[in-house]
Formats: sequence, structure tokens, C-alpha cells
Amino acid sequence: MKTNCLFFALALYYRRLHKNKRGYVVSRKSFYGWFPHFMYSRRRRDGTCQIVGYVPSDPKIKRLPPPIFRGHVQWGDPNRVEIYYSNKK
Repeated sequence: MKTNCLFFALALYYRRLHKNKRGYVVSRKSFYGWFPHFMYSRRRRDGTCQIVGYVPSDPKIKRLPPPIFRGHVQWGDPNRVEIYYSNKK
């Protein structure tokens, strides 16, 4: 499959929104350059978060990211980004 992390996260966000399920698009700095990396996150019933993203199959450090690349779905974040949810509504 060829896409990028932003398109993947937005597609998952809108797909789940259509099913009346709430989630978030989150970002962090990419491991492979100065540019952002986007992921989808959802809150589980036990209060923890589940993160899924799309990452390159053959990553290389680059000056600019390719607009579309061959990759795979990755559950979790190796950088262990902490996401804290507020209990306020």
C-alpha cells in the first residue's frame, strides 16, 4: 500500500467519526527528519490510549519526506509518546 502518515491518520479519523466513535490525530517529530509524523489515537475504556500510524517500510533520513511512500501499519509508537486525556467535558 502506498500512502503517507497524514492521509492514513485522517482516513482512520473520518472512518471512525462516521461510526460515531471518537479519536484524535496526534503528531510528533519524525525520527527521519525535521518534519512531523502523524498518528491516530483513541481512548480505551480503561483510560489508556491506543496509537496506530503508518510508517515507511524502508526508512531513510531525508531532507524532505516523500509525499507518498510504501509502508505498513504500526501499532503503538516506538517513541512512546505520552498522551494524557482530561476527564473534563
